[in-house]
Amino acid sequence: MSRRRAVLSLTVMTLVLAAMALASCGSGSQETKNPANSTPSMVFMREDSDGFWQTWVANKDLSNQVKLTSEPADSGWAVWKPGGEKIAFESNRTDPDPDDTNAINDIFTMNPDGSGIVKLTHSEDVSDVADWSPDGSQIAFGSDRHNDAWKREIHVMDADGTNVRRLTTLPEKAVLDSQPRFSPDGRRLVFARYISEEIPIESALFTVRVDGGGLKQLTPWGMGAGDADWSPDGTKIAFEASPDADSYGDIFTIDADGQQLTNLTNNYSRGFGSSDPVWSADGKKILFVSEHHFKGEDGIGLATMNPDGTDRHHISSNPKDEHQPDWESVP
Repeated sequence: MSRRRAVLSLTVMTLVLAAMALASCGSGSQETKNPANSTPSMVFMREDSDGFWQTWVANKDLSNQVKLTSEPADSGWAVWKPGGEKIAFESNRTDPDPDDTNAINDIFTMNPDGSGIVKLTHSEDVSDVADWSPDGSQIAFGSDRHNDAWKREIHVMDADGTNVRRLTTLPEKAVLDSQPRFSPDGRRLVFARYISEEIPIESALFTVRVDGGGLKQLTPWGMGAGDADWSPDGTKIAFEASPDADSYGDIFTIDADGQQLTNLTNNYSRGFGSSDPVWSADGKKILFVSEHHFKGEDGIGLATMNPDGTDRHHISSNPKDEHQPDWESVP
């Protein structure tokens, strides 16, 4: 993987799925117009024909897809602002030399039609994986601004990019804090802490208060947990995990207090991987990335299931390597 591609924050599970899909799926997709009477409810990223990750929006059934970004740069990991009037995303579009060893990545916002792009961070290295607070007033993200390059910690800033403050401090053995997500009441964040990014991954989920206190570990290190998302009622957290080098990657849920760990996908029996879970606003579905067969070949696309893992349904009938989805917050 080139330095340009490595700057963005795909977890190892997502990278494994992407590599498998690229061998079997055609690159790119036809852009369609978004009808005036159709409001996009999903945002996701997909590679363009030049190999750059771009941000797309679509209806919840993946109809009426519109590509929002088109720079010769990676622009993805997008999330809706509650209410749907803005999208936050990360990009290396302002890196003056994307091919040198000093990777620069920043957080941006834009309107749902791709207009009005605003740069919020001004990084010397990496700021990534943003999330909005429930009231839309703050954005959480990872940043290495206090450390050597790549050793990111969780930060929060006001939605206009001001008042940046650090919430976590890496202990000596840790290499990365990433993927923060606000709880529905806005009082806590869940994030992944990595002590190794090599396969098998050593990472665990933690929660922390928005004032930086009350750090609590939820999962054991050996699970390789990451990409977590709170249920709308705040009682459960969905996340991806790859417990060992031979596992395909599964979606799990755990109670917000660390109890009742449940494997929803059980991919050992299917031979396919799953990652990147997000809850629907009404809590009735989980959207996730799934590898599956299509016309006799393997592909990666988006799927949904019930919170107990039943009624698994693939949305992407012709998977084009869709990743990192987010549902708009209005049911």
